[in-house]
Amino acid sequence: MRLDFLLYGATGFVGDAITRLAVRQGLRPVIAGRDAGKVAQLAAELGVEFRVFSLDNPTAIDAALADAPAVLHCAGPYLYTSRPVADACLRTGAHYLDLTGEIPVYEALAARDDEARARGVMLLPGVGFDVVPTDCLALHLKQRLPTANRLTLAFYSEGPAGLPPGTQRTLIELLPYGDRVRRDGRLEVPERGAKTHSIDFGGGSVEATRLTWGDVFTAYYSTGIPNIEDYAVLPKATRRQMAALDYLRPLFKSAAVRGFLKCGVKDGSTAGERAETFTHVWGEVEDPQGRRAVSRLHGPEAGVIWTARAALQAVKRVLAGDTSPGFQTSARAYGADFVLECEGVTREDVL
Repeated sequence: MRLDFLLYGATGFVGDAITRLAVRQGLRPVIAGRDAGKVAQLAAELGVEFRVFSLDNPTAIDAALADAPAVLHCAGPYLYTSRPVADACLRTGAHYLDLTGEIPVYEALAARDDEARARGVMLLPGVGFDVVPTDCLALHLKQRLPTANRLTLAFYSEGPAGLPPGTQRTLIELLPYGDRVRRDGRLEVPERGAKTHSIDFGGGSVEATRLTWGDVFTAYYSTGIPNIEDYAVLPKATRRQMAALDYLRPLFKSAAVRGFLKCGVKDGSTAGERAETFTHVWGEVEDPQGRRAVSRLHGPEAGVIWTARAALQAVKRVLAGDTSPGFQTSARAYGADFVLECEGVTREDVL
């Protein structure tokens, strides 16, 4: 019997949450990972099938994917894990989905667009909070103001939940890459120094700091808008650390330094902390004549809850046959309203 989909990285912090939600929603994933003991234990608990393989064995990956219509790849950092899974999907014909927000991964997958189209395979990275909410909001704003040539996006996590451990490790691995913005259609390194923006997410203005987010790559594909920046509301300590990053960045090219930083990765949030956390996303577009449109999204905790719900909605679309071969973004594949299919998400047009 043909399986629903294969979920690789099922025993990770976020992968485990997605697996459990998938089963509760009536999906039948075959779960996979490289740790046989952990994968078998989770499979027995949830009553699902499992497969064990590492990503340095192409033959084993191909065998595991032979009957899979799609793969949801949940084991980062995707800088190191995306290529072997995407390779196998292109060889076996399985559609590829992942949770990455890593711009180098988007660049690498986009470069394989022709190959994926020829093989009838969809490459759909970033189906979690990176970047479904922001990508869909970007397209919604573009539809509201078709002449827009500037896009600014921001998000604000309100509550006790912090970043998942895997996300923390990925951010450390991305430190050598540096900051990026989109200017006149090109990815560029912005000027040094923290840039801030006062933003009303719905409860009054707060200060947000510019940072590199996946939208500076993906939103350009989804909207065609040539100038894009991302912002987030950050703790004061984090803002101070970011101010020093430009000067310390050469140090982060050392794997030993990055390894040392990973020793400080914090444990993931509890279910209670996630239940008390809410996420707000804000977006603004402007055109050359000075016309503007502003919209907001409001939803659950981002790193686990919103990510899991968005990822599984994408999987359901794929299983229903709603696929577009080649490199895709969530908004380009499924439209601006796709984010509203996630439980607990609302949207409002402010201006």
